[in-house]
Amino acid sequence: MGGINTVRLTWSGATSTNVDVYRNNVVIVTTANDGSFTDSTGDTGRARYTYRVCEAGTSTCSNDARVTFQQ
Repeated sequence: MGGINTVRLTWSGATSTNVDVYRNNVVIVTTANDGSFTDSTGDTGRARYTYRVCEAGTSTCSNDARVTFQQ
């Protein structure tokens, strides 16, 4: 059995001080634009998530990144 589903996101090119991280079209955190964020989803087992990173408070965003956990 696995533990909690954890996703490590990395990005580059954002110019704002902070970024909004979206999971499944909902902002889960506004964090420093330091190029990485680790999301501990709270879920275990099979799951699918769609992420994107946006300049904080704007619609300037990355492409969607899809993550699937098989178990």
